Amino acid sequence: MAEICVIGGTRYFGKVLVRRLLDQGHRVTIVTRGRTADPFGDSVRRLRADVTRPGELAAAVAGERFDAVVHQMCYTPNAAVEAAEAFGDRAGKIVMTSTIEVYNADTFRGASAAPALSALAREDELDPAQYAFDTGLPWHDPDYLEANYGEGKRQAEAALTRHARVPVVLARVAHVLAAEGDFTGRYRFHLDRVREDRPIVAHARPGRTSLVHAEDAAGFLAWAVTSHVTGAVNVASPDPVGVYDVCASVENATGLKARVIEKEDAAGDPDLSPFSCPADFAMATDRATSLGHPFTPAAEWLPELARTAAKEQ
Repeated sequence: MAEICVIGGTRYFGKVLVRRLLDQGHRVTIVTRGRTADPFGDSVRRLRADVTRPGELAAAVAGERFDAVVHQMCYTPNAAVEAAEAFGDRAGKIVMTSTIEVYNADTFRGASAAPALSALAREDELDPAQYAFDTGLPWHDPDYLEANYGEGKRQAEAALTRHARVPVVLARVAHVLAAEGDFTGRYRFHLDRVREDRPIVAHARPGRTSLVHAEDAAGFLAWAVTSHVTGAVNVASPDPVGVYDVCASVENATGLKARVIEKEDAAGDPDLSPFSCPADFAMATDRATSLGHPFTPAAEWLPELARTAAKEQ
């Protein structure tokens, strides 16, 4: 049994993570702004803080000690530095939920040029210890943050790696799918358009990308808090998926036909599939497998997710 702190555990796969930790017998404390209700009742402790506001996290966790912290809300180097200072050496490790977007070569900004990245990116191709970060950029501006999401995550990784006084895990999570509670709406985008016989736009000769089931993503985070793993780990199903695979799952679940239209200049089209890439953009999962935590292939979970999602409406 361990004392685990989860920052951002009240929605999507954060709730799945908290439930897994509780089922495993851990004592869980969630740090929350208190704006979103959660289903955990008296089974968790709650600390109130808005981690986007300087000083609130440090005040909330002052004097607290945890075996591990899972930070689901670390989007900027400022948030990373604040977390490192707030917990100091009073956490056994910090697990940061990062993203596949750190490998997006089109989103690199500032002093750090994009490294050579494979279409099936490996963790060692992006070293956070060597990446520059700047806490003076306008990360407090929501528009700036949204426009620089990938860069914010890269700089957060770099800042946490260099400032944390405890071991760090960087969980580079693929596009997360779940049949229920999918606030991104990415799968629903395809389901709705197939049902309404509306076109789904794709890039010409679209590439594939990495997906992961919400249960698998939460399972990795729950495993990481008590394992000996450190450093960056790609969290994804081992088989990259393209827009045609997603549409096929909808077709099989509904008995309807998807209308996919490929366009040479698809960027910005409102009907562009969230899973269409101009070229392959995915992550290798060899490191997770070698650590003893393989992920479920998308080919195994996507059909069931499609059937469940189709029944929800």
